[in-house]
Amino acid sequence: MNDEGPGGRASGGMPAVDRLLDEVIELRLPAETYQIPLVRMLAQAVAARADYGLDAIADAKMAVDEACAQVVSTAAPGAAMTCQFTVSPDGIRFSVRTRTRQPEPPSERSFGWHVLTTLAANVSARCVPDPAEDGYALTLDLDLHREASG
Repeated sequence: MNDEGPGGRASGGMPAVDRLLDEVIELRLPAETYQIPLVRMLAQAVAARADYGLDAIADAKMAVDEACAQVVSTAAPGAAMTCQFTVSPDGIRFSVRTRTRQPEPPSERSFGWHVLTTLAANVSARCVPDPAEDGYALTLDLDLHREASG
């Protein structure tokens, strides 16, 4: 079998984790609270495949959960949520976006934002007008730590 998992050697002598570099995984689903556990499970799988340690995987799951919760809380009714994981040599970048009617991104003074900045290396949010959708496009980006916070 050619796929031996993180750190394993596949044919050609390349570690399995090297095949993940610059891989993009995207999931589109309704921007509803009940969908967040699915995104959290995907975060766990992506971090495990990228050879993150157990504590870093737990941090990644919590960060992704909080980012999705912030996006869902401001999503327009019936909006979709698009989640994207990009695995690179520097780690994992997570991006979540949705359509909203609010012109501002989540407050950087909120407890949720504090959670994000504690669990992720970099956090950014932007909200730009989206005339085609009669509202705004909200995006949160996180760079997930390879090492656990703390």
